[in-house]
Amino acid sequence: MVDNQWNVPYNLHLTTKYHVHISVEICSSISAVKYLYKYVYKGLDRATAVVERRADTLGQESNMQAIIANGEWQNHDEIKAYLEGPYVSASEASWPLFSFRMHDGTPFITRLNMHKPGMHTIVYNDNASIFLIVNSEQNQKTTLTEYFQANIYYPLARKVTYMDFPSVFTWTNGTKKWTIRQRGWCVECLYFVNPYAGERYFLRTLLTKVKGVVSFEALCIVNNVVHDTFKSACIALSLYDTDDEWNACL
Repeated sequence: MVDNQWNVPYNLHLTTKYHVHISVEICSSISAVKYLYKYVYKGLDRATAVVERRADTLGQESNMQAIIANGEWQNHDEIKAYLEGPYVSASEASWPLFSFRMHDGTPFITRLNMHKPGMHTIVYNDNASIFLIVNSEQNQKTTLTEYFQANIYYPLARKVTYMDFPSVFTWTNGTKKWTIRQRGWCVECLYFVNPYAGERYFLRTLLTKVKGVVSFEALCIVNNVVHDTFKSACIALSLYDTDDEWNACL
């Protein structure tokens, strides 16, 4: 059901200040996100028009036929020349003529891989050699493995966690390397891991808390004690509680 709740609200202060129509909405539900996405990508405005010419004399137009309906003569258009097409205003037509950008996205988003050792995702073509793909050194590099390498070569890298790494460094997809950010900023996106994922979930927790690690094994070292699992390392850092309290109660 569509009612007036879908009307786009406006801000009187901003409209009078800037002399333009400014929509103001609070995105607090998935419906607002769907509306904004659909509004941006809906395309050009479309118009439906009818082209016809009334005949003063019976049978004057070649595409009109005189027929009798209910005892009266009527002009019937067999073709029904309904034209449907996009409506392009002058400003919309001139914009691409001057090669202006049609769309833009800001800020940049850097997705951070989250995987256990040797369990990262590789994208390849169907006709590629599996042997070459698996043994390719370039395919073994991810944002996570190169984060470990950056902590070795850059002292600055040891001051931030993996979660905040894109705010200081820039990831290059071509070379698959982290370089010190020179300008701008971006939003980091660390993939969500369900708690039922086991060790991968605890690995994600460690990477959001521990700084300056150079390998997966280094994540398991807490106070010079080597732990067997990421979970035990989290417990040693007091990030999670153990089951000893419940076992004692039983």
